[in-house]
Amino acid sequence: MSGSLLAGYRVLGFDLETTGFDHRKDRIVQYALVGSDVNGSHINLQSLVDPKVKIPPETTRVHGISNADVRGMGDFSEHAIEIGSMIENSIIIGHNVLKFDWRFLEVECVRAGMEAPIPRGIIDTLVLARRLKIPGRHTLGHLCNRFGIEMTRSHQADADAGATLLLLWKMMQVYPDKFSGNIDDLLDSFSN
Repeated sequence: MSGSLLAGYRVLGFDLETTGFDHRKDRIVQYALVGSDVNGSHINLQSLVDPKVKIPPETTRVHGISNADVRGMGDFSEHAIEIGSMIENSIIIGHNVLKFDWRFLEVECVRAGMEAPIPRGIIDTLVLARRLKIPGRHTLGHLCNRFGIEMTRSHQADADAGATLLLLWKMMQVYPDKFSGNIDDLLDSFSN
């Protein structure tokens, strides 16, 4: 992802798939960090994760990840250092990332006995859509449709992470006056 505002930073779309919606008791089953490094090189870090608990059938129906799929993929602690080093000092882009994905990441880090990584900043495209007063529903699927972004595999972490990057880029094109200033202005305006 380029753009003068984000140039010179590692910018990563971030998404998780989980066993449920409660970050206190549910677990991560898939993660993806997709984007570009400071030098513009492509980053695609993703994996299934063995949550060490059963994935409920109703959750499997949403994201398609079964207990058999995650068996032997390593629990979160086996992925935590690589995830943390990728996120550290990066600009993280996600949809509902502040209230969902980031909370899961923080709790899983605690379970793994480590501190959560500290990104340079987090931009939540759900918060952004609301602040920009974009008409219609603000689900990732609806917003992608509105901005002409094709989503063929929703609820797969890599597809959703990539879609959030494209969504931010499209929003920046459509609302250029809202993205003036520097990265700190953007983070202050749209990250929480």
